[in-house]
Amino acid sequence: MTTRLPVHPDFAGPHHVRIGNALRAYFGGSDYFRLSWNRTVVKQMTREIGRGGLDVAASRITSGNLAVYGEAERALGGWLGTGSAVLTTGGYTAPLVAAQALAARCDGVVVAAGGHPCLTDAAAGSGLPWVKDVAMDRLATELDDRGWSRPLVMMDGLGALTGRMPDMDAWLEVLPRAGWLLLDDAHGIGTVGQRGRGVMELAGCRDRRVIRAFTLSKAFGLQGGVVAGPAWVARAVWSGSHAARSSTPIPPMYAAAIPCVLELLDRHGAEWRVRLAGHRSLLAAALVGLKGAEPSGHAGAVFGVAPIDARRARTMERALIAAGIQPPFIRYPGGPVGGLFRFALSATHPTTLVRRLATTLEAVCGRDPTGYRWL
Repeated sequence: MTTRLPVHPDFAGPHHVRIGNALRAYFGGSDYFRLSWNRTVVKQMTREIGRGGLDVAASRITSGNLAVYGEAERALGGWLGTGSAVLTTGGYTAPLVAAQALAARCDGVVVAAGGHPCLTDAAAGSGLPWVKDVAMDRLATELDDRGWSRPLVMMDGLGALTGRMPDMDAWLEVLPRAGWLLLDDAHGIGTVGQRGRGVMELAGCRDRRVIRAFTLSKAFGLQGGVVAGPAWVARAVWSGSHAARSSTPIPPMYAAAIPCVLELLDRHGAEWRVRLAGHRSLLAAALVGLKGAEPSGHAGAVFGVAPIDARRARTMERALIAAGIQPPFIRYPGGPVGGLFRFALSATHPTTLVRRLATTLEAVCGRDPTGYRWL
């Protein structure tokens, strides 16, 4: 079955899109610090383009391993405090690379309930037997039934549609000593934790069994993905992952911009995260009366609001347009069948725009609290 791709308006700056002659506020995507618009980052990328071609057009194990990739990986590993960091072609493929690298140390893969589709694809591509949609309270039983003493458990750090995080302590308590936990922290790295190191830092977790994968297209505003862990993880990637060994790396300009982004995050990240937390509080207060999970479970900059039917979807859409906001209505794999409104905040959104969004949501949902669900 084919699906027609939706066509969205063109950008008219980092916070707006243009509809004819009108501007609407934009709360789509996940460019949490709008670093894809940052002049310093753009200048760094432009300088790298001026040095050579746009693409190496070769895998890194052949003739495509430019020095800029190693420099970026060393910078990432130092920033994260891990023994290694390996760049991947995209955030979606980072868990696949990690799963293939870890496969020799595991006897099966468990994808936690609610996991991003990339984790299911990673499990299928690991070469190991696998099972998906396993809840934490069923993990021990699932492992016993399958006889897996060295599982690879894969889960989201923050839900891409919900902004909610798992109970890391509870999962790690059930995980066997010889098991591994692959945390896809695409939406957490940069945005949560005292220093922006993601869900592990936010949860106070230092467990050696946790390997991280994430994307550079969220907090970093770039392209590509990362697998991070002890030094042996990088060696395992290059010896055991076909997805890494056989793929063309990200364009050099993106790798060259990574140290620049890390410096910006170190310099301004604390301020940006405080601002993002303030925006998040405004939206959470507007949705608190809806049916759904408790606000205390929410840690990310994404809010998913699902209408119970098409009529409620149209009502929300009309209200957002009347308020000058582009309706971010999407249908996403693993999300509600009827679609949802996915609102993504950035630290650089003017507070006036966030208040306008919060006021609109509070008015629509307040009139019909059973017609919408906060995911």
